[in-house]
Amino acid sequence: MGESPKYVNLEIDGRLYDVELFQRTVQPAGSPRLIIVSHLANEIGKNLLKTCLDGVKHFTPESHEVWVVDNNSPRENLDWLIDRDGINIALNRVEPLPPEAHEASREGEMVVEDQKNWGSYANAIGLEIGIRLIDSLSTAVMFMHMDTCPCSAGWLTFLRSKIEGNVRAAGVRLDRTRTPEGVLHVLGYMVDFQLFKQLGLNLFPNLPQQDVGDNVTLKLREAGYEIFSCNNTLWSPELDDRIPAGSPLKGVRVDRAFDDDWNIIFLHLGRGVRKSIGEHKTGTGFETWSDLIYNSLIKQVADTSAVAGSYLG
Repeated sequence: MGESPKYVNLEIDGRLYDVELFQRTVQPAGSPRLIIVSHLANEIGKNLLKTCLDGVKHFTPESHEVWVVDNNSPRENLDWLIDRDGINIALNRVEPLPPEAHEASREGEMVVEDQKNWGSYANAIGLEIGIRLIDSLSTAVMFMHMDTCPCSAGWLTFLRSKIEGNVRAAGVRLDRTRTPEGVLHVLGYMVDFQLFKQLGLNLFPNLPQQDVGDNVTLKLREAGYEIFSCNNTLWSPELDDRIPAGSPLKGVRVDRAFDDDWNIIFLHLGRGVRKSIGEHKTGTGFETWSDLIYNSLIKQVADTSAVAGSYLG
């Protein structure tokens, strides 16, 4: 868009990160901040992020800020992102590697200094960069993967409405693979940002016991707080029976999260897209994912709105 970025240096986990910041929207502190971490190694990665951003734009009429934090993608893959209006963009130009990688390198060990070998840590660095850049007075922050897509207007308000009383975080999926009580998966959850800061929380993983973002759920519970999670088809595939036969979302091999009225509000491709490089392995392919989002959901809503407008006009 022609403007010059602001350059920011952030020290995180003992390493300095150089960030190019394009801040194009500022909303009131009460508006949720959505932080999406990206690494665009190829066309699939680029298109996954575009699909996510288009879904957020189409299905989120509420006031909000989108922050895309890109982890050192090849510069040629970022031009379209830099040119995109209406979002805030933070380009991290330092490869996000954990302290053990640097220590091993200093001691002469062979270390692959590439974030795809440290995917969870790289994701955490992106999120940590994001929380340092948003307004410190923000009341709610939502963490998202780039292979996700909201699919129903009101999804953000629904999750926000669940953060009340003793419930201080709300997400689209609960995972019990690492702890029997379950943790909110960082692919999509919102947390009370002021409490997050007050408790000194962070997003760093401690594998294999804790993946990126798990620590938030665990520390909130330790402090006496509760969390909310949507019903989701990943761990309860029988919930597909609740989806009407004519729905384009019935039988689709992606995570589908429901609101309290059994409307599907959020999708996650996952399980087949390596988060570091956007490479598809198994499950639903990107072409199917893209067709679902653009032709079955966004276009359907747009067509319905056009018909409604013609009656109103």
